[in-house]
Amino acid sequence: MVACFREKLPASMTAARILAETGETVAERTIGRRKAEWTAAQNRRQAGRERMEDLLLAMESGNRTASEMVNALAMEALMNDPDGFSVMNPIEVQKTSIAAERVRLQRERMELQKRQVALEEAKFELMKQREEKAIAATRELAQKSASGQSLKPEDFRKIQDIYGINS
Repeated sequence: MVACFREKLPASMTAARILAETGETVAERTIGRRKAEWTAAQNRRQAGRERMEDLLLAMESGNRTASEMVNALAMEALMNDPDGFSVMNPIEVQKTSIAAERVRLQRERMELQKRQVALEEAKFELMKQREEKAIAATRELAQKSASGQSLKPEDFRKIQDIYGINS
């Protein structure tokens, strides 16, 4: 029957197919009621999917935490069906909220670690550049000294500037 509903067949064709496949006779009115129920269930599922997509989009764009979203869903369920919400275990809702908060904290911790690694890499690159400058300046002074030229105070200041030594 559901396959016929998906194919959007009229009730008469659905009844004929059921009769051909199972040998059962089903009244067209019954098929019509079942199709209406099936369509309503499909619409509820689709609305639920759209509502969840909207909530996720709101969470991402509004910078909401997952635990805030769990709480919002719980409030929405309570407002939509106060009696239905009573069967939900508030401790389980709280556990879900706590678990979502833990995931958020872990994500933040990972982002912080990524930033720390990037900072360490930048420091290392700076030290490497400083070392290359110092080696180049030392070679220059060594060549100057080997060629018999005298070293001047500004030559030593150049080395001090590279290492950040201010006298």
